[in-house]
Amino acid sequence: MSTVYAMAESAGDPGASLFQPGELVALLPVALGLLASHGEDYASLKQDLRRWAKDDPIDALLATVLGGGLAFYLAEHEHNPSCAKPWDGILYIATCLSVGYDNLFPVTPTGHALATLVQTFGPALAGMAFDAPAAETRAEAAEAAAVNRAILAKLDDIARLLGDRQAAGEASGQASSQASG
Repeated sequence: MSTVYAMAESAGDPGASLFQPGELVALLPVALGLLASHGEDYASLKQDLRRWAKDDPIDALLATVLGGGLAFYLAEHEHNPSCAKPWDGILYIATCLSVGYDNLFPVTPTGHALATLVQTFGPALAGMAFDAPAAETRAEAAEAAAVNRAILAKLDDIARLLGDRQAAGEASGQASSQASG
């Protein structure tokens, strides 16, 4: 029985583990390194990833599918007979962005990590695909701010004219009361 089918069969068994304890320990230095950098590098990385995804969501989605798919293929093709071509990896990662349907399952720790990453953040990225790029959104916001400034200037002019009119009315009222008195 191939490793893929054995893993698929054990997926329903809560006692079966996809990772051996030693495989997870290899990820510990990466996690500790991110946390130990006083959060500055990690915060910068998160900010850069958010900016990259917002700058052009379709480009971010394509880069995730193509780059992630090729990385998945490189991680799996020597160990997983179902991932024989780069296209297999690309299709698998593309399905991870939504429902996750495919006849392919990761068998390597790196394949599992890539699948987990894409399944965690992929649906949100796919949901942003047709959002306007950040530059377009910034331009629309700048235009709206200019319109708001013009409206505010007009309201200021109206308030000034009403104030002048009220002051002129009060001055003429005082002049007429002094003339009659």
